[in-house]
Amino acid sequence: MKPFEKLLEDNISLRQALDVYFELRQHFQELGFSESQLDDPPSYTFKMMNLFDKFQNKMNYLLSYVKDYGFEITREELNDYIKPLLMKINEVTPLKDGSNERDNTGD
Repeated sequence: MKPFEKLLEDNISLRQALDVYFELRQHFQELGFSESQLDDPPSYTFKMMNLFDKFQNKMNYLLSYVKDYGFEITREELNDYIKPLLMKINEVTPLKDGSNERDNTGD
């Protein structure tokens, strides 16, 4: 575990970013989107754009927070840290073309 990861492990802003991402995934489910449509959505809703902005703001804050503690990290390193957490959210909120069957490994 990298030192900055330990700092973020119990950070409330990280939890808030994950909550916003989860809400965004649920909204995509409600709209009936597929994974392939996320690159170029067929429509944009106010809620979708609002949640996306909130998520980006949380990610910007987290990067700034870690840097304020003296850690030299890049956005890519932060993204690499958060990606497995986002993938878990993707697993529990499958979209239209995703697998609707979940395996119980790690749950």
